[in-house]
Amino acid sequence: MDIIKLVFWTSYLIALYITIFWFLTLLSVKRGMKRNARVSNWPSVAVLIPAYNEEKTIKKCVESVLKLDYPNDKLRIIIVNDGSTDNTKKIVEEIIRKHKNRKIVLINQKNRGKAAALNKALRIVNEKFFACLDADSFVAKKTLKRMIRMFYAGDERLAIVTPAMKVNKPRNLLQKMQWIEYLTSMLLHRLMSSLNSVYVAPGPFSVYKTSIVKKLGGFDAKNLAEDQEIAYRMQKHFYDVKQCPNAYVYTNAPYTTLGLYKQRKRWYKGGISNLLKYREMFLNPEYGHFGMVQMPFNMLNFIIAFIAVFLVIYYVVVPLFDRVRDLFIIRFDVKPFLQNLTHNISFTILDVDTTRMFFMLALLSVSLIILFFAFENARERMSRATLILLVPYFLLYYLALSFVCVLSIIEMFIMKKQKW
Repeated sequence: MDIIKLVFWTSYLIALYITIFWFLTLLSVKRGMKRNARVSNWPSVAVLIPAYNEEKTIKKCVESVLKLDYPNDKLRIIIVNDGSTDNTKKIVEEIIRKHKNRKIVLINQKNRGKAAALNKALRIVNEKFFACLDADSFVAKKTLKRMIRMFYAGDERLAIVTPAMKVNKPRNLLQKMQWIEYLTSMLLHRLMSSLNSVYVAPGPFSVYKTSIVKKLGGFDAKNLAEDQEIAYRMQKHFYDVKQCPNAYVYTNAPYTTLGLYKQRKRWYKGGISNLLKYREMFLNPEYGHFGMVQMPFNMLNFIIAFIAVFLVIYYVVVPLFDRVRDLFIIRFDVKPFLQNLTHNISFTILDVDTTRMFFMLALLSVSLIILFFAFENARERMSRATLILLVPYFLLYYLALSFVCVLSIIEMFIMKKQKW
């Protein structure tokens, strides 16, 4: 077997294994939500909102918190203006004046990044729990109560409850691709939660137990993915991180290719950094499913990205380059070229690689089944338009992200600095 076939089959078998693993995990998870504990006396909660040049969304973000179904006297909002140069500060001050009967605090600081802004707010947090909410995200009315109930239903080692994150009103094709991706991610995080292997606490409204976060030193201000790093750290210290499947929060996804490119580069570089930082947990049975299953899967995602890019270059880019070179040599006199191509084309059913076709169809079938469950889990409808979107989603979107992933790793290798 040559190296190309080895790479091809390795990539398909790895992808098929991962897909089937999560599918079997899905079948083992009991359908429906477990009844959470009843809470007679709701605990105090602080909502931390770091904001940098968020004049377009900060008002709607804060208002979504003000509309939460939660006792007003137990809820405090702390907004950190992280050196904004637009009207963010002015808009927040107007909100405070308008809602004088609510507990809203504004902290102004020089631009130091999201994690530093959260740590600044964390210094004055004395509430039992706190939530982080990105300024471009909006929380559903019943979300906070649902998440707090999970803390009382779990044991004392439950440190973080993560939300079910959706894309807010996807408009263009790029946002709709991300909408499908986020719905799939919701289901995968629910499965990870069942295995106690959640590895990221999303910025849009993850809820933390204050005492544990302060005990572990707050957020890592030097990390590109501080929401992932804090989850890794919790796992390292044997604290639990769980997802609340019906705690919905809506975030504005990047609507331009450049915006998505910048976001994913930071995510991928942060992901690699955290794998390296916590490498002692890798394949370490002491950390259960997180060390033995989740961390290898996280690493395999990067390996699959490299394989996908390699296969695209080998099977698409190189042959295309050869064709263009040949056309250039014949000065683009395509008539003889097309005639020769037509004569050489011959295809019969015997030419089909049935083994490869079987694995491809199996992988596609299981993926579609998981997508169906992902939509059902998120209580979203899979329409005919959605089915059409799956074509560019499978064929283009993930390939594009694979190239971004590979480029991010190359930039890390040459030590190119990444801004948050």
